[in-house]
Amino acid sequence: MISKPFEQIAKTDISNLIANEVGEGRMLDYKETQPGNSDGEKIEFLADVSSFANTAGGHILYGVREKRDSDGKPTGIPESADGLNGVNTDSEILRLESIIRSSLAPRVPGFRSKRIDGFLKGPVLVLWIPKSWSAPHMVTYKNHSRFYSRASNGKYAMDVSEMRSAFALSEGVPEKIRNFRDQRIAKISADDTPVPVVELPKIILHLMPMSSLSGAQQFHVADIYAKRQQLEPICFQSTSHRVNFDGVVTFRIDGDPPKCDAYVQVFRNGTIEAMETAEFDEANGKKFIRSVAFEKNLISATARFLDLQANLGIPPPIFVMVSLLGVRGYIMRTNDPHQPVRATPIDRDVLLLSEIIVEEFGQQSSSLLRPVFDAVWQAAGFLRSAYYDANGNWKEPS
Repeated sequence: MISKPFEQIAKTDISNLIANEVGEGRMLDYKETQPGNSDGEKIEFLADVSSFANTAGGHILYGVREKRDSDGKPTGIPESADGLNGVNTDSEILRLESIIRSSLAPRVPGFRSKRIDGFLKGPVLVLWIPKSWSAPHMVTYKNHSRFYSRASNGKYAMDVSEMRSAFALSEGVPEKIRNFRDQRIAKISADDTPVPVVELPKIILHLMPMSSLSGAQQFHVADIYAKRQQLEPICFQSTSHRVNFDGVVTFRIDGDPPKCDAYVQVFRNGTIEAMETAEFDEANGKKFIRSVAFEKNLISATARFLDLQANLGIPPPIFVMVSLLGVRGYIMRTNDPHQPVRATPIDRDVLLLSEIIVEEFGQQSSSLLRPVFDAVWQAAGFLRSAYYDANGNWKEPS
């Protein structure tokens, strides 16, 4: 495998695979040429892609020639990276993406591709297929209707028992995610937090990578700590930071006696937990959520934390979850002078908003979070968030 963020893969990484004779395996496959347009070649390509998605994910490198044994069969050991001769890689990427979209069910999220130049005959084309949260994926091209997995010696068709296990694991993913959130919310409610926090209503933001569920993904704390400047809490800039048992935490201390009113905890597996208390207010005997700041700051923080996870080399999908604690009796305060505050208080103490699945980095966080914002406004008696226009764009009121 290539142990490097996808964006950073360069010619030297391909050359090192050749020089060190790194063989094919569960997460790496070499191809001398790109798949053609025959039915057999398309099915072979789809089987490769689905086998990676159904197991641990991995890379396919097109433009790398393997060594042959005495019978002329490929050994899985790379001999040279000559590149693809006369191939328009932009068109080729579009063609391969189209094949994947139309001939795998369900669709494989997070598929990525790039060209790497500088080889003898042309570029090497690198595909990255992440481990999928919606596995198992079936090859549906021309009614092929098969599921594939991978072992150290390559792909193979699943048998019935393996398919049953794959479906059972897939069905267990949502439960694992919700269990994680439930456990973290229980700890925060019991004041079991990275730093002592104030006794105020709280907004909790979780960004949990699918890859963290395997238990195998662990980052060096020093690598996380080096990116601490990206770990400002949701709505504050002046913060302290330190290493702890779970990973790295940044926080803001205020008040007398001093307590934390915002923190960001990055766990060793790449999961991020952010807490803040600034979007709540009281006036004239009523308790308010400052709706503009609530949405604006969550949009900004989510984008920033997703960028951090991308920079750490964490593959999507990422599950984004927003929770509100201690909000019974709070109402939404709008910025529209012609619309009086609607005195419909939230009727429960805890709002656990539905999780959002981020399948690819680069998506607008305002669009991703709109269902969450709509649900909070609905809890306060409104039909939807007041800050999206007819085209679905978030706009801060003037």
